[in-house]
Amino acid sequence: MKLVMIGCGGMGTYQAKKFRELGFEIVGAIDRNAEHRTSFCKIYGVRRSYPHYRDLAQFVGEADAVSCCLPDNKHVECCLFAIEQGFAVFCEKPLAKDAHQANQLATIRAERPFMINFSKRNMASLAALQTLLASQALGDIRHIDISYRQSWAHSHVWGDPETTFRWKWRLLEEYNSQGCLTDLGSHLIDMLVYLFGSVKHPSNIQKTYENGALVEYRSELVVGESIGCTFHCSYIDETWDDRIYLSVIGARSTAELDTAQDRNAITLIQKGERRCVTGGSVRSTYERFAAAVALGISEAPSLADGLRVQTILEELAT
Repeated sequence: MKLVMIGCGGMGTYQAKKFRELGFEIVGAIDRNAEHRTSFCKIYGVRRSYPHYRDLAQFVGEADAVSCCLPDNKHVECCLFAIEQGFAVFCEKPLAKDAHQANQLATIRAERPFMINFSKRNMASLAALQTLLASQALGDIRHIDISYRQSWAHSHVWGDPETTFRWKWRLLEEYNSQGCLTDLGSHLIDMLVYLFGSVKHPSNIQKTYENGALVEYRSELVVGESIGCTFHCSYIDETWDDRIYLSVIGARSTAELDTAQDRNAITLIQKGERRCVTGGSVRSTYERFAAAVALGISEAPSLADGLRVQTILEELAT
């Protein structure tokens, strides 16, 4: 299978590695940043590169699929063009900058597979939690606590956002109007919908801005039919460089998912005792997309999943 990478910065380079490991041949690189293109082509031996996503038309009849790793505000126009040209599409999360943009895709009938890279579904720990919930081992769910906390906006642990565009664009309204909410929060919303079916009624919203960028967000939500949920995402929590935490408190026991401890297992807490519960084998979003392209089938996380998350994000932002 042949792939064109659109957006050759940090995420594009990471995705390319994943796709190459699955047997994709990367036949094209598209990025307006010449330095990104040059570096990417050197790493992956790509011979043809262009500055604009519309140059994708050069690959019609040659490539099978595209991966869109542009900043959020460019996802929709890039994906629409890729669909028009007949490519299967793998789009970074979130689907769009806002619900208005996302709705441009809502009525499009894609003839080829279209997937959103909600990559936290790749975690075996999430699969373990889903299995545990299905078994009703926790009893009636009483409360959920979910957070995604990073430190980079203050600690610069991955580079100075003033000089490293991979981080800088996340703080610029032009590219990412809702900061940490759409970036980190989109993963959390997808996880909650994946596990519990619905997310609604945000209340007690607290927002922290720095230089116009939303760098921390807290609120209370209702998950499923009536489960209370504390929701928190942050770019400035210097306690953690990168941590997703999800606690599901039930009448009989509590389950904890903590990526700072283990991405492959969860902790079950019952009567004061803690027990590790491992997840089984999980197909990654990259593997799912490879299968979708090969077989011409739909795979999750789908366009519908992306639209659902975007709608919820819009509600949380207001």
